[in-house]
Amino acid sequence: MKKIVILVIIGLLVLSGCTWFKKTPDDPQARPKDEKINQVFYGFPDVPLPKELKYVSEKSFVFETSNLKAGVMFFNGDVEMQSLENYFKVNLVKNGWRFVNSYRYKDVVLNFIKDDKTCNIKMTRSAFNTEVEIWVGPVDRYGQQQKDVAPR
Repeated sequence: MKKIVILVIIGLLVLSGCTWFKKTPDDPQARPKDEKINQVFYGFPDVPLPKELKYVSEKSFVFETSNLKAGVMFFNGDVEMQSLENYFKVNLVKNGWRFVNSYRYKDVVLNFIKDDKTCNIKMTRSAFNTEVEIWVGPVDRYGQQQKDVAPR
């Protein structure tokens, strides 16, 4: 009888030990291949947006020439402001943008810069909706040079 109890205990220990080798969902290799990143792009391939935001084409405008692309895009959706702010701070940096500053009052404004362009994001929260404006445009190089050349 003692042998059976000992064998059962050893068997349970061996079986429970196997779960240590099982991959967890936090393991990147264990994620399903069809799992998609929660982001989309509209107008600018380096400005990601969460899929929860809906594009408002009636208010949006993108201007493009052979050497310039600028515009303003409007979005809305039921997304929490702090979560959205964190999303932009993480994902724009991943796309080569540098965070410059932010302003927080009733609205939140985030400012980013990249090479020869800027990205300004304004987020406004109402009862059940968050409105987002994204402005992308060129950096004023002439104004920059004037500051650098100004006499001291």
